[in-house]
Amino acid sequence: MLHYEVFESSCDTDRYIVLLHGFGGNNRVWKKQIPLLQKKFNVLAITLPSHGDSELKLSKMGSTLDVVVGEITQVLDERGIQRAVFMGVSLGTIFIKYMEMKYESYIDKAILVGALGAVGKPLRRAVNVFARIGDKLPFPIVYRIMAKLFMPWKVSRTSRKVFCKCAKALNSVEFKAYMNIFIEHFSFCDEFVSVSHEENIYISGRGDLCFINGIVEESDLTDATLIIIEHCGHVCNIDQGRQFNEIISEVLSIE
Repeated sequence: MLHYEVFESSCDTDRYIVLLHGFGGNNRVWKKQIPLLQKKFNVLAITLPSHGDSELKLSKMGSTLDVVVGEITQVLDERGIQRAVFMGVSLGTIFIKYMEMKYESYIDKAILVGALGAVGKPLRRAVNVFARIGDKLPFPIVYRIMAKLFMPWKVSRTSRKVFCKCAKALNSVEFKAYMNIFIEHFSFCDEFVSVSHEENIYISGRGDLCFINGIVEESDLTDATLIIIEHCGHVCNIDQGRQFNEIISEVLSIE
């Protein structure tokens, strides 16, 4: 089973919010949000395959969206969670969107932070190349380059440091396996936008150059709410942690 941590609420509640981190990250990326969320929810922070303390390796499981989401639902069933609020950042949003289409009953509300939507041909080509030869590349160097490309701004310096430190749990084989997840997601985007998801809330940084255009389009096509944070990059829950917390406090009615 996937590794996970439970942070019990400071109030008497049986409600849960499920957190899914980004590629290379772990539950540390939610450090600024967990104490706030505990005011209203029990917090279930799941570690994705090949990351952090997870013993499950994506390369051994079969690198498909359905396999990973199956492992996530197994954790939910283990905890007796039939329905919850979900919040994911970057890679984590991919699995939430897939669950909305295939395992809808588990999701009460989805908050998609620095979400990944449709992308342009250059990035698709790069991912296709990494899917073929990713296990032959020096992963630490490749990941640092990717972190700089996706999080180039000065305001994202802390985000880069956090993700590069957390990513030490990964290697080139798992990196290649995750490229197949991204490829499947790119194809899945067309199916996702064919359905209304008006309960979804996207929170993205204005400076998220690789993904902001696709997310603006996706939120519009699916009738979702889009909140853009100025002076902010891809991982906006870290880049602008205080403002982000103010936003989710309002969205989730946390006092």
